[in-house]
Amino acid sequence: MKKTIKSIVAMLALSSILFASCGDDKKNDPVNPAASVVTITLNNGVRTEIQISQIPDTIKVTGNVSITGGDKLAKLEVRRTISSSAGDYKVIKVDSTLNSTSTEVNINDIASATNLSSLAIDDKLTYLALVTDSKGVLTKDSVIFIVKGISVSGQIILGASANGNQNNRFLGYADNFQAYAIGTDKTKKDPVTGKFYLPARENASKIDFVFFSNLQDANVKAAMYSPDYPFATGQGYQDEISKWPAGSPRATKFIRLANAFSISQFNNASDPSNQAVDNLLKSLKFDGKDVDPNTSNPLSAPTNRLAKLVNEEIIAFKTADGKLGLMLIAVTPGADLTGNFQVQIKMLP
Repeated sequence: MKKTIKSIVAMLALSSILFASCGDDKKNDPVNPAASVVTITLNNGVRTEIQISQIPDTIKVTGNVSITGGDKLAKLEVRRTISSSAGDYKVIKVDSTLNSTSTEVNINDIASATNLSSLAIDDKLTYLALVTDSKGVLTKDSVIFIVKGISVSGQIILGASANGNQNNRFLGYADNFQAYAIGTDKTKKDPVTGKFYLPARENASKIDFVFFSNLQDANVKAAMYSPDYPFATGQGYQDEISKWPAGSPRATKFIRLANAFSISQFNNASDPSNQAVDNLLKSLKFDGKDVDPNTSNPLSAPTNRLAKLVNEEIIAFKTADGKLGLMLIAVTPGADLTGNFQVQIKMLP
């Protein structure tokens, strides 16, 4: 019993020594300084869109790198990657002898001297800055340029008002220029695409164009309307549109271009070297004061209805959400009204 008590006393004494030692060790620990912080700012962090038809001669990346906390910057490397190049990168700047607390980033990436000429629509051009401090800690940041270009539809077929074989009468640029059918029947298929019809009234918020024909009316013939056009009761597609959800018809404006834009210019609109579409559409304000960029003659005032369309006519449009584009009226329906409209669209992103 006495031995047990002595053992307990000895253990308690040893515990006191250990706790005291730990307390002393803690008091003697040096104070760790705060870790250094590296800050990288490139083009204010803004993603920039580049038009494929207007790739600048020089891509500029500017900014600043700084460090706080007592350490210094040691190395700056900037790499460029193009999303369509399978992850390959090119080092376009290296500075391994900084030994400072800040440095400027000033890059002029010359397009003609690099593979930037291979940029494609929807490519992402990324400039990645890798900064190493004097303790070997790596910090990264990047800025991205997104390549945009002309969106081009295929040949779109829409039925004339008396065409019982083609129910599509409405069109929107969304969902890759989707056409929509009159009525509610979803069991029939579009004879052109082989896909089931999509009823307009279930997709009204996506519709930008309404096609209607009445060749017996000299003031209509083949015509295109904005979805919010106020058809009189019993006229046009008034009955169909009246069944669309409240507030859904969108407002589209049209301008007749007459001779302001040629078929060849339209056909070559997606050629990166052809800036005609960009220049024309960006010049249009749809304010009633637009002029032909070639002659400076006034263009027709914007309207929500274009009647008496003719084959190979080109019109400009502006959708409710500000999208700008051109439409080629390739074919108008025949005299029996059982034919088709055939159109093609090219528009800015």
